[in-house]
Amino acid sequence: MDKNKYEEIYRLLEDVSDIEPVSKRFEIHPGIAYTILSQKTISIVKSNFGVLKRNGPAQLVQWNRGKSIVELAKAKKIPSTLMASVILKELNIPKKLAFNYPERIQNRRLRKEVMEALEMDCFFSPQAHSLQLEKGKLGEEIISLWLKAHKIDFLTEDQLREEKMGKTPDFLLLEPIILEGKKVSWIESKALFGDEQEHKYYMKKQFSHYEQISGYGLVIYWYGFIDDLENDGHVIKNYQFFDEYEQKITELLNFGVHQ
Repeated sequence: MDKNKYEEIYRLLEDVSDIEPVSKRFEIHPGIAYTILSQKTISIVKSNFGVLKRNGPAQLVQWNRGKSIVELAKAKKIPSTLMASVILKELNIPKKLAFNYPERIQNRRLRKEVMEALEMDCFFSPQAHSLQLEKGKLGEEIISLWLKAHKIDFLTEDQLREEKMGKTPDFLLLEPIILEGKKVSWIESKALFGDEQEHKYYMKKQFSHYEQISGYGLVIYWYGFIDDLENDGHVIKNYQFFDEYEQKITELLNFGVHQ
């Protein structure tokens, strides 16, 4: 995707209600817009959530005065699950217990509002986290099918961990393959959009380590990537590389999309 187009999409996406109009305007799949919005939301939360937690007592005062958790979240422009976690902390109620078993919360009002917050949050709720894990599995399943169809032998991340290896890619090829004139020795699957921030993070955290051990690899950003992304010697592709699996690609792009 052209960088200018990406930046405009990024700017316009503020809420899940923006996904459909932005997708139509820029002729992209709603799943791509949803993923960009998710990453934008996470980035904003990383910058602002620390301040919000420190202001937890003030949020509890507002809650005690009658403002709901969802209303407080909207006022601060953060996901409702995170506001719920702030209120729960101030009330000395374990977040993990409340989120996993909200029906056990004794306070009727709090129980209702926590359940509402979890239901409305597309990005930070336990359900949203589970959906992201499932998307990751779907992507890896497609890669596995592709490798087997092309008779390319490989070891999965789980198999590599059994051999006590440290940082491991999703797939290590037993013999390198040639893609775009480059020797590829491993494949990493990311159910993300490859923007500069995400790519730099994973280059430092993962790809550079894989490169030191096994050489260059193939990175799949399933929901697309910026055209001029620095590949650092690696090959970068999106869902279109696996167009022979159209049905599964459609399932992946549509999976968990809220509009």
